Amino acid sequence: MTSDDHKPTGSAADLFRAPVREYALLGLLAASFAWSMVSPASARTFLALAAGLGAVPTLVDACKRLRQGKLGIDAFNVFAVVVSFATGELRSAAFIALMLSSARLLDWRTESRTHDAIEELLKLKPLSASVERGDALVEVAVDEVREGDIVVVKTGGRVPVDGTVVAGGAHVNEAPVTGESLPVEKSRGDEVMSATLVESGTLKMRAVRVGKDSTVERMAALMRSAAEHKSRAEAVADRFAGWFLPFVALLGFGTWFVTGDVRKMAAIFLVACADDMAVAIPLAMTAALGIAARRGVVVKGGEWLEAIARMRTLVVDKTGTLTYGKLGIRDVHPEPWIGRKELLMLLASAEKFSEHPIGKAIFRAVAEEFGPVTDPESFEAKAGSGVVARVAGRTVVAGNERVADVLGLALTADAKAKLEAEKEEHGQTSFWAFVDGRFAGLVTVADVPRPEAAAAVRRLAAMGVRTVMFTGDNVRTAADVSAALGIAEHRAAMDPASKLSGIEAFARSGAVGMVGDGINDAPALARADVGIAMGGGGTAVAVEAADVVILSDDLSRIPETVELGRKTLSVIRGDAVIWVATNLLGFVLVLTGVFGPAFAAFYNFATDFLPILNSSLLFRAYRDGDGRDGSKRL
Repeated sequence: MTSDDHKPTGSAADLFRAPVREYALLGLLAASFAWSMVSPASARTFLALAAGLGAVPTLVDACKRLRQGKLGIDAFNVFAVVVSFATGELRSAAFIALMLSSARLLDWRTESRTHDAIEELLKLKPLSASVERGDALVEVAVDEVREGDIVVVKTGGRVPVDGTVVAGGAHVNEAPVTGESLPVEKSRGDEVMSATLVESGTLKMRAVRVGKDSTVERMAALMRSAAEHKSRAEAVADRFAGWFLPFVALLGFGTWFVTGDVRKMAAIFLVACADDMAVAIPLAMTAALGIAARRGVVVKGGEWLEAIARMRTLVVDKTGTLTYGKLGIRDVHPEPWIGRKELLMLLASAEKFSEHPIGKAIFRAVAEEFGPVTDPESFEAKAGSGVVARVAGRTVVAGNERVADVLGLALTADAKAKLEAEKEEHGQTSFWAFVDGRFAGLVTVADVPRPEAAAAVRRLAAMGVRTVMFTGDNVRTAADVSAALGIAEHRAAMDPASKLSGIEAFARSGAVGMVGDGINDAPALARADVGIAMGGGGTAVAVEAADVVILSDDLSRIPETVELGRKTLSVIRGDAVIWVATNLLGFVLVLTGVFGPAFAAFYNFATDFLPILNSSLLFRAYRDGDGRDGSKRL
């Protein structure tokens, strides 16, 4: 059976028909095997028929691959079935066919689970949305929502499209999208994702990404891509079969040539079989990709999970990846006569209706830290310099160094010294605040690092992965951010071409990963051994170019995924070690005369379960989890 034979096509009927042949073969093989255990003599014909039919799909695949000049695990398993028939070990032939049919069914089941998961995900997307049309609130089909529309979502409703909150506040459950178990508080300026649930409160949001560009639709597309490129048994097991099959053939015929004992040669062939690996490896990979998905990480195939496990250098873009990509308050220097909170609350009120990015950043940061901000009694924007507002009976002026000249306000020598010191140390944007004509303090704003970034960098370092920051910003800003996050290496003033050449340079000394979110990161993401995109706020181009997508934009998911990949490779290596060890032991027992063909076949039957049991340990972690989001530390 090829992958196309059992790929889910969409309808329930298709999903039922796809595995009918495998279920029929499993039933036939199981019945014949059971009959042979009760009455071996009378079951031989039925056993031979079942084993022959069960081996046909594998024989077809092996012939196709041989025509392409590839010697894979299919040929190895067909060889084992043929030897079983030739030596009269029909029960062994039936068992091998039974295992191979189980592997194909597991392969189909993995794809159908992905199909089911996509359907369940798309069910979370509401069918309609409440959109402002003039002064009225109109219910429209979600596909009719356009970018820029104002959408209102109340308690108990699901967010129909991606957007930015412009008014209101709510606690939003993002678990189905990001794996975050606790509700996230959203207020003005925050981004919300489609398919998330408003548990309490009301949000008024401006639509940013709609239709196929919304988070839920992008997730579904990524999951389809992952299903199409997922790792199958051939991807890893063929590496073993490529050298192990010739070795077994040489050993078997060599034994016959030296001893002249055909039974001993047959026993050698019966001991060696890879049907257990055909089940164990995809079982482990299926579990790993499922664990990653539960954590809000879509890995587009098993090969990329292996690549991230082998990664030794991780290049991280700064803006939108290590940082939020938006301004926030960095430092506050209030004058002795006014407190920090009082100064910030006055500034937030003054900037509440400002359209300037710095003003919006001040309002958003203060609202997040201290709660609701009162409206100003009056507000006036001074083009190119700042704002003047009346707040609680006090006149508040905020702006750059030109605002003092425009309004005739004096800046003290001490304040000027503080301003120069901030510029010298950080090179950040700074502005002044005056209250009732008196200098009240200095505030600096900058692109704020993500709170989990430093911990993620430290954890990667502990795992032997060095982190390097790439940014298009100036040298001073780059040094400031990298120092704050504990990143030893950084490159500044980089354009897409220099990012690409930087990745190529690192790739010469080992596997390199790249994390980014913008269009300018796409070439580097595509060139890296494993490209990782921030899927929540990342551009569609970056997500398409990447091999791994972090839906929650949470950098802590990167070391978790590295750990998961390494654990999965460890399990697969364990499967290989068990397989090779049991086969070598079997060879010794055959060559020393302990096993004949019958015992060799039974030995193969008994040891087939060991790699599968090893992989099932990882699968159990996927099934059980240890947290409300289904995640589990491995």
